[in-house]
Amino acid sequence: MDWSRTKTIFIWVFLVLNIFLYTQYLESYKEGEKIEVLGETVEIEARLKEDNITYIALPNNKESAAYYSGQIKNFSPSEVPYFPNQSATIENNNKLVVTMDKPVKLQKSDTRDSYTDFVHNNVYEGDSYVLWNIDEEKKEATFFQKVNDVTLYYNVRGYVKLYWDDNNRIVSYEQTMLEEHKKLDKEQNLLTARQVLQILYGKNLLKPDSQITEMNLGYSTIVQLTQTQVFAPTWEVRVKLADDKEEIHFVNAVQGRIVEIQNDLSEIVEQTEDLE
Repeated sequence: MDWSRTKTIFIWVFLVLNIFLYTQYLESYKEGEKIEVLGETVEIEARLKEDNITYIALPNNKESAAYYSGQIKNFSPSEVPYFPNQSATIENNNKLVVTMDKPVKLQKSDTRDSYTDFVHNNVYEGDSYVLWNIDEEKKEATFFQKVNDVTLYYNVRGYVKLYWDDNNRIVSYEQTMLEEHKKLDKEQNLLTARQVLQILYGKNLLKPDSQITEMNLGYSTIVQLTQTQVFAPTWEVRVKLADDKEEIHFVNAVQGRIVEIQNDLSEIVEQTEDLE
């Protein structure tokens, strides 16, 4: 008997057997995951229904994203961008405060597009900012900078704020900017929209008789160093309450932590709660 050949055959047989068993294990594991997800799905949907919490069609694609970093842009007098009818000053090296020599009447009065058009046409790299909020009482509109083409929520180093007068004419604006955006490490799988709802419900942040109106992926700031900022993928969840008021929740899309964001463009603080 050719023992060398027999040994080789045994090795190949065991290799094929191991591959088969591993394949069976993976299939069994995936089936278990499907059953677990299905159970979680039925459970959260039943609980939301019991509390009369309705929601939009949820994003169902399992996405991935990376953490990013950015540098605070410092403006020097020689680098201040020129636009006609504008006079600019620099505060703390990194904020432009711009006054219109003559107030500018918006082309499309009282519409969101009118503010966006103004920023895109009259602000340095204006198309890298997205409209976040319009406060008619304070006569101001806030824009957030985009990172990786999605919104960076409430970073004091990356926003534009417009101000207008009683005649709906833009009289001034202020701007800060982050530049040199870089991807940190590889992309990571993100929590699904349904998992985010489970987290919010489990922490009693979804109130009975409310409606989830929007779920968007953006970034929040987790590290604010002197010159460098680090951003984490973050779910934004907008909820309309029974009294028509709106709440906005932010959830770290990788770790599942609730992100507490102050809405005055001050420091962002992330809770250290672990994903349950």
